[in-house]
Amino acid sequence: MLTQEDLAKLSPMMRQYLDVKERHKDHILFFRLGDFYEMFFDDALLVSRELELTLTGKECGLDERAPMCGVPFHSAESYISRLIKKGYKVAICEQMEDPATAKGLIKRDIIRVVTPGTLVESSFLDESKNNYICSIFCSPDGYGVSFGDVSTGEMNTFQLGADDNRLMEELARILPGEIIFNSLFLDKKEIGAFIKDKICCTADLAHDEDFDPAAAQLEVLRQFGVKSVSELGLEELPLAVNSLGGLLAYLKETQRTGLERIQTVGLYQENQFMRLDMTARRNLELTETMRSKERRGTLLWVLDKTRTSMGRRLMRATIEQPLLSPAMIERRLNAVEELCSDSILLGSLSEALGGIYDIERLMTKVIYGNAGPRDMTALSAAMSRLPGVKSLLEGVRSSKLQELYDKIDPLTDMTDVINAALENEPPVTLKDGGVIRPGYDRELDETRYIAENTKDIIAGIEAREREATGIKNLRIGYNKVFGYYIEVTRSYLEQVPPEWIRKQTLTGAERFITQELKELETKVLTAQQHILELESVLFDRLRKTVAAELTRIQASASAVARLDVLCSFAAVALANNYCRPIVDLSDEIIVTDGRHPVVEEMLTSALFVPNDVNLNNRENQIAIITGPNMAGKS
Repeated sequence: MLTQEDLAKLSPMMRQYLDVKERHKDHILFFRLGDFYEMFFDDALLVSRELELTLTGKECGLDERAPMCGVPFHSAESYISRLIKKGYKVAICEQMEDPATAKGLIKRDIIRVVTPGTLVESSFLDESKNNYICSIFCSPDGYGVSFGDVSTGEMNTFQLGADDNRLMEELARILPGEIIFNSLFLDKKEIGAFIKDKICCTADLAHDEDFDPAAAQLEVLRQFGVKSVSELGLEELPLAVNSLGGLLAYLKETQRTGLERIQTVGLYQENQFMRLDMTARRNLELTETMRSKERRGTLLWVLDKTRTSMGRRLMRATIEQPLLSPAMIERRLNAVEELCSDSILLGSLSEALGGIYDIERLMTKVIYGNAGPRDMTALSAAMSRLPGVKSLLEGVRSSKLQELYDKIDPLTDMTDVINAALENEPPVTLKDGGVIRPGYDRELDETRYIAENTKDIIAGIEAREREATGIKNLRIGYNKVFGYYIEVTRSYLEQVPPEWIRKQTLTGAERFITQELKELETKVLTAQQHILELESVLFDRLRKTVAAELTRIQASASAVARLDVLCSFAAVALANNYCRPIVDLSDEIIVTDGRHPVVEEMLTSALFVPNDVNLNNRENQIAIITGPNMAGKS
């Protein structure tokens, strides 16, 4: 613990570090110094131990050196990822001005706090599932629950009564990576134990004032640009509004930028999906096996033949959230049946979907401003597939497929904008140069021409001046002292134009400079740097142009994901010879020649023997299943 006397002795940079650290006591502070993120004092001791980094020291004005360890800024993602997986939170403190031009101590500030539930980097995330952050507002009347995926912009909210078991069921369905809550929730010891032992995610107390009804409602109105919560359908869900406002405030505090990615909020009705507790989900092995936690041997493994990352995430969510409405189920089945009945359409759609990259997470990079050149070309390549997908859906009959047809925007204007600006195969980063296509910007083309054709430009000026002055032996040279100059022998001095500026006298010649040469010299010497600056400006302008169309692009991405899931269902149904069920509100379950989808696929040396099931709420309420073992009889 540093005393006031110690603090007075510290160097200005170290005092700056401690000032920032004071505001982020619970976070590991990545403090940018040149090409490294450095950690000091307790953070250095912690990180060196957790990541097995070399612990060094730094002179800080005290008698003893401050413990220090660091990581290169260009490879910081991998180190941050390891810390996040261990349950830590990382605050990134960046240099806010150019060290080359800064006077005195460089300004630094937190640009983002990385937590398990706020990851947006693709290297941190599993493309096949969502990474949810969940907010719980606890009150005597019940619970408000909101959850969202920052990497895709998805946000949902709902409200429950004072039923702790119901809340635990919903948490088992959502499986968030991080949970925040208000102080009243601390009394819920059973739910807290459930989160720790079963959900196994980070859980933290947030600021109570962020959940306050007035503050929360204001945050919600501001985020979604509405005048009242009734426009969002939340007028009768005050607890949901409180949780949503608390979550938005937390995201604003940790992310600082990029919240415009969240544009809509979905409302979950309490009886929209089948209630399945944690035990039922585990025993059913919907998405992972009980023993090995593998995907193989699960219902997801059987049904997931999706072609896009967006579709894979939605497929997992669909399996984890069984619908209860017969009307909604029938609507889905109608679409699957139509795809099954037209194998050519199904095959064409599957092929078209196969080339569509993860538009949702690419757009998150665009919004956050960290999309690179190849991210933008990947986005363009994905969007270029949309017209083909839409054209294949022309003339479909089922209402769900017609809805998807209407919602897929070809986005040809966005594709054209990106393709007009960027090279077909740009480098990974802007600093490598060669990102912007020739012909896109006149000033950039001129600067590139100067950088690549300096000798030809000088030769042209030299030839022109010889002809204009009649000085046959005039030549243009260069040295580090004067830069570019015109050299004229003494015999031709009388022909030198008066606007030339004498710069140096030699034994048999004079050297002059002109305004044109000085301007050219400046352009030549700064051409490469100017090219990078221009490309950066043009790329940022392009990024903002694409970001402004988020609503259109997100709607198309969502429609593609849903189409991908339907195509997957149809492909599996055809491959496995499934039949269409009749779903209604009766109390009967009648299955003739039923086959367990997972067990059937797992069998390699024997055929599955079909079974019948006939259950109802009258004479056939129970079925006794016997056999030498219980495998597959769930």
